[in-house]
Amino acid sequence: MLSISSTGWDGPGLIESGGVDLSYWDLHGFLLLPTVWLLTAGRPTMLGETRDPLTRQASFAYIAFILTIAVGQAFIWDSVGAQIGIWEFNPAKCTGLGAATLLPLEEVLWLFHHVVKAALWQLKMSEWSLTSATEGAPGPMPSGVRTAGNGALLVLFLGGVAALVGDTDSAKCGGLIAAFFAPVFGIVWNLGSRYWRSHWRLFVAGWLPPGAWTVAIDCVGQQQGVWYFPPKYLSGINTLPDGLLKLDIAAVYLVSTFAVTATGAIILAASAEFSAQRRAATAAVSAAPAVAAPAAVTRSGAVAVGDDATGPVPTLWDFGLFIFDGASPRLAERMAEILPPATSTWRVVDASTALPEATADTEARDRASLRRERDDV
Repeated sequence: MLSISSTGWDGPGLIESGGVDLSYWDLHGFLLLPTVWLLTAGRPTMLGETRDPLTRQASFAYIAFILTIAVGQAFIWDSVGAQIGIWEFNPAKCTGLGAATLLPLEEVLWLFHHVVKAALWQLKMSEWSLTSATEGAPGPMPSGVRTAGNGALLVLFLGGVAALVGDTDSAKCGGLIAAFFAPVFGIVWNLGSRYWRSHWRLFVAGWLPPGAWTVAIDCVGQQQGVWYFPPKYLSGINTLPDGLLKLDIAAVYLVSTFAVTATGAIILAASAEFSAQRRAATAAVSAAPAVAAPAAVTRSGAVAVGDDATGPVPTLWDFGLFIFDGASPRLAERMAEILPPATSTWRVVDASTALPEATADTEARDRASLRRERDDV
């Protein structure tokens, strides 16, 4: 029989059942369940040697990148939250790290563990047909929508900063989320502008399950008295017994999870588009015998010298430029000038700029460019 009793500590009561008394290390065991599956029987095929080498490299690069960036950023906002007092850790159930940080050892390791689990899950979701692009091919986001989104995120960021420095304690947690994640979402919003409509299922499927699982573990952590959230810093919107499911805290986990998985979804969607564009470029080369050198499709839709299956192999830098080109062509051009790519396939080709629809002037410029490139070759 399970019963709830008081612990004498400031947090909620513990579950008492045959001496069951969970510590922070025990909660890592709950988080480990999906992680173990994702590392063994459910290992994402994106990481397998049978996949396209560039796709495999991009998958590993995503995990390494998100671990570095997300964990570093999470450590900062987590420490700020602890400094303010939004969350407190039970010293009897955690391993303190002394004066170096208010975060216990288990919390620091949780940041790594949570990011790895979420990243692996996002890679796994790319294998499901349900998450494929069912809303048409990727394409530019309408400028009005993109501008409105950027404006809303800017307002959210400024509001978050104001809440953090203000005197309204109940807005502190929400302000922390807005101040630290609005800039992150601004980057994700723009880099993924081509894929929100076409790959929305990939974004949702990669984010919701790991986010919900972490929220559930948080409720267990509160109920077990591992951590505690003083009500004065929260909005007060709660549910479940003892108010364990707190809107503000659930938002912390869901937002931080989305920052990780949305980055992966963008990389996966861009990888699929990049591969499709390379195949189309190779087909265009085969159908264009007048072009004397290996070629690929440029932004205008014409054929450019330099790469196909027998030419230079695209690198991670080419793929990175491809993602930036879809979000900000001018920035991508400048980046390519600073550090030239290995191929010319990094330019995004939209259906609206396909070869049959290219203007005469554009085709003339492309032909002149091709002649210069052939001379260089």
